[in-house]
This record gives sequence, C-alpha cells and structure tokens, in this order.
Amino acid sequence: MKRLAFVVQRYGPEIDGGAEHQARRVAEALASDYEIEVLTTCARDYLTWRNVYPPGTEPLNGVRVRRFAVSRPRRVRAFGRFADRLYARPHTPFEEVEWIRRQGPLALGLLDWIRAREADYHGFVFFTYLYLPTLLGLPLVPWKAVLVPTAHDEPPMALDVFRPLFHLPRGIIYNAEEERAFIQGRFHNERVPSAVIGAGVDPAPAAEPERFRARYGLDGPFLLYVGRVDVQKGCRELVEAFLGWREATGQPVRLVLMGTIAMRLPRHPALLALGYRPAEEKWDAMAAATALVVPSPHESLSFVALEAWSLGVPVLATARSPVLVGHVTRSGGGLLYDGPEEFGGQLSILLADEGVRKKCGERGRAYVEAHFRWPPLIERYRRFLEEVLSGGR
Repeated sequence: MKRLAFVVQRYGPEIDGGAEHQARRVAEALASDYEIEVLTTCARDYLTWRNVYPPGTEPLNGVRVRRFAVSRPRRVRAFGRFADRLYARPHTPFEEVEWIRRQGPLALGLLDWIRAREADYHGFVFFTYLYLPTLLGLPLVPWKAVLVPTAHDEPPMALDVFRPLFHLPRGIIYNAEEERAFIQGRFHNERVPSAVIGAGVDPAPAAEPERFRARYGLDGPFLLYVGRVDVQKGCRELVEAFLGWREATGQPVRLVLMGTIAMRLPRHPALLALGYRPAEEKWDAMAAATALVVPSPHESLSFVALEAWSLGVPVLATARSPVLVGHVTRSGGGLLYDGPEEFGGQLSILLADEGVRKKCGERGRAYVEAHFRWPPLIERYRRFLEEVLSGGR
C-alpha cells in the first residue's frame, strides 16, 4: 500500500478551522486506499501556537498522526503590528523571511522529518498555503508534493515569498473555480496540473431542532453563525449590522454565535455566544435556525454553508467573497448582501417570506447532493493524486 504524508499546521476533531477539517476528512476517507500519516504540530490554537497535544505519534480514526512541538509561541499583538507595517509599505526579502518566522508555527522538527524521511512516502499533500510547514516544507519535496492551498484574496498574497510556492508542486487541488481563477490570475501558474475538487459534506444526522431551542430558551426566529468568532471572519461587521438592524426594526430576532470566541463581543440580550460546541449540537442548531449567516469575505469553500444547505436551511452570505457569490449564484440557495443596509434588507426578506426560505433551502440541498458528497469527491482526489504523483523526480 502506498504511503502518503498529509502536512497541516493543526489536526484534530476539536479544531474548527475549515482547512484543518478538510485535511482530516480527506485523510480519513483515503485511509482505506493509502497508508496515511499526518505530519502536524502540537498546537491547537492558531493564534499563539501554544503546545497542547503531546509530541509523538497516535492513531486517530484510522490515521497515524505524528506531532512535532512548536519551539516558539507566537506573540499575537507583536506579530500583528509587524505584519501591518509589512503590508503597508515597501519592504525587503529579509523582512518577509522574518514574517514567515513570526507567522509560524515554528516546528523545525517537522521540517527535519520531511527532509530526512522523504523516501518513506509516495507523496506529500500540503494543506493551506499560508503557514510555515507548507511554505518551507513543500520546497523540500516539490517533485512529490500536491498543494491544497485553501487560498483567498488577503494581504499575505501580496508577499513575494509566496510566488514560487504556487509553481513548485506536481499538482494543485483547488476548492472552487473562483479560487483557481484568483490564484492563476495572481501567479500565472497555469502550467501546474490542477483540479477543482473541493470537499464533501457528510449526510446530516437526525437533528433535533427543538432540543437546541429548549436548551437555550429560543422560542422565536434566530440567525445562526457557525465558525471561529473572529474579526478576520467578518464577525465584527456582522454583529454591528445585526444590532443596528434590530434597533431600527424592533424585531425580536436573535443572533446565535457558535464557535471559538476570538474577539470581544458587546453585551446584548439579542446575542447568544455559545463558544465551541460538539458536532451533534451544531446540527441541532442548524436545523433550528431561520437562516445561516456567512459573513467572512475570506472563503475558499465554506463548509458551514454546504452543511446548512444539506439540511435545507437558507444561507445569508456576504457578497464580498467570490466563492460565496459563486455558491449562492449557482445554487440559488440563499441571498447575498454587501454592507449593513443590504444585510438588513435581505434578512428582512428571509424573515418575512417562508416561501423564499423554503425555496432557497430546497435549492441548496439539491446543490449539495449534486456536487458535494464525499464518495465521488474522494474518487477524484484518488485519480488526481495517482496521475500527478506517478512521475519520477
């Protein structure tokens, strides 16, 4: 059986990042055809990279996970100040190298392992372009590397240090046509073999919406956000737009935020911040929600939108994300907004018209069934990996 290494900055079922979730699900799905070993860090938190998991190996859902300690945690505020200065002015290559070191996670043992044990693996699959394990690890084995960039338009994309990364691998797997168009338009790497595959959504379990409503005393309509509650995910604008709309309309609607809290939230009775919750409760919440809101302009796929559609729940998404615009346009599964005024108008439409909600939900469900179920996607992963990794060095 061929052996593949999956390289990703964090790994585990309790990690709620989209790229990490995708890496784990693909690894588990391919484990019946390949011997999969995940090379990752001991960190759980992407802000500080503090070591939480013990170093070494452990089996996890049929996959061997090999963890390496992070040698230096990230100083969040200092890194933020350094990065803001770097993005805002001309700078030297040496400053970009310093950005890589500060960005992290600085796990030199992981890089040493790739360099020393390259011959042990048929191929390496690197998830997420942004972090040090991919940026410095992929160039060590480009002749047997596949990159899953999970990329979108953000300030680091302007750094010169990333340009070679998108030309080096044997192949690139994109999550959406919009992602491929963005990367090829930015780096002109059309010669690198690529495929748009994305990731799948598991069949939704038997959710119990009333159980969720009873647990949190929700007896009216509510808007649901699922994911890391973070400024970078558009959550500050979401909360401000929602509270402004609620004050203007007086409608007794609540905003439920489910996911790791990484920003300050105002105290307001209309906001319910639950923190990270188990998968069973997430499905109950989605089934109970009037609509799911996706405010992040930085998306390469959006698992939560696909999961909501698999339950027949409409989606209210920002028009500032090309990927979300593509999903909503192709599926007809929701409404788009750009700015607080449009947010309030589209939310009012969803709340007022059950027919619109039902039609969006049904179209979204059909879209997921046609394009985002795991078995056909994993078969495409398998074919692409075999095709691009079959050549020599």
